[in-house]
Amino acid sequence: MTGGVRAGMVRAVRSDGGTRTVVALAAMVVVVAGLRLAASFCLPVVTALLLAVISAPMVKLLERRAGMRPSLAILLTLALDMGVLVALAALLAGSFSGFEQKIPVYQEQFRPRLEELLGALRRLGLAVDASAFDPFRDATALMDVVSEVLRALTQFVSNALLVVLLLAFMLFEMRPLTEKLTLMLGRKNPQRARLTRAVRELQRYLVIKTWLSLLTGLLSGLWLAACGVDYPLLWGLLTFFANYIPSVGPAIALVPPFLIAWLSHDLRTAGAVAAGYSLIAAGIGNVIEPRTLGRRLGLSMLAIFVSMLFWGWLWGPVGALFAVPLTMMLRAGLEIDESTRWIAVLIGSTEYVEQRRAEWGWRPIEESDEAPAATPKRRLDDEG
Repeated sequence: MTGGVRAGMVRAVRSDGGTRTVVALAAMVVVVAGLRLAASFCLPVVTALLLAVISAPMVKLLERRAGMRPSLAILLTLALDMGVLVALAALLAGSFSGFEQKIPVYQEQFRPRLEELLGALRRLGLAVDASAFDPFRDATALMDVVSEVLRALTQFVSNALLVVLLLAFMLFEMRPLTEKLTLMLGRKNPQRARLTRAVRELQRYLVIKTWLSLLTGLLSGLWLAACGVDYPLLWGLLTFFANYIPSVGPAIALVPPFLIAWLSHDLRTAGAVAAGYSLIAAGIGNVIEPRTLGRRLGLSMLAIFVSMLFWGWLWGPVGALFAVPLTMMLRAGLEIDESTRWIAVLIGSTEYVEQRRAEWGWRPIEESDEAPAATPKRRLDDEG
């Protein structure tokens, strides 16, 4: 009788656990669907939030070094942010309109350039199946993709007024929010310390990544201008934004200027564009960035790539730009609750796991720590 009762309790617990899992998955699907439908609302809010994280050090610097009052420091920072956003919107809109008008010219040049390339490959003795290039003979779809990405970035930056208004409220609310968290959690609460550390890590990443992206975009634009590529300012801005996408971002930003150089000039010019661009991206991404950011990112490469695909599917090209900071924020939220820390560990890098394991008191299960297996007689006694 006792064994039957225990077996029933085990089945009930397992059933309850399965029900909780199904409910959690269903809730996640509903949340994701809601985020996708509310993209027009969420994107300005997320943009303002990330800008607030970047702008907070500037506000503190003006308060401490220049001795300004908090309100004046915030207003000056807002004026600087608004100037940058308006300048980006004007540059993107002006360059994109000129590029969009010239798209038919590039489409006409695409077919003869492709025929020249196939002829050159045949002269080199390479067996090329011309039918394999049939999907690329019409450049309309390819140019439409480039236009759609640029149009999304232009619309994203053009919402400068709404983003600045949200940013103003966030900056003015930052100090009261800190005081509220102190009152709710206490100064010595470990959760408050974890939240503060997560914000500082995100600030460090965004500030350094912004400067490095600016340097990459500037050098790339200068190189494209030296090579005589059309609209170097537009491609430099595209490189600046794409550099926020780790690993694959610079490669994505290289495709449009490479095609334009090939269509406007020749394959040799396109090769020079690709060589110089790759050298700039590799030098900054593999030499300067690791020395400045170090290993503070704390995300595995698989998590970064999957997050880029997920946020890009959710919110388009702008979501892919925000993939890393949003995933860092998600990981910080998963750290707080012990029941979800295992997810933070799964998406974290090896260095991150080593740091948190010591902090949380986790240690690998050793053979000596495992409980000895029960003997058959003891198990019969337990069941009886």
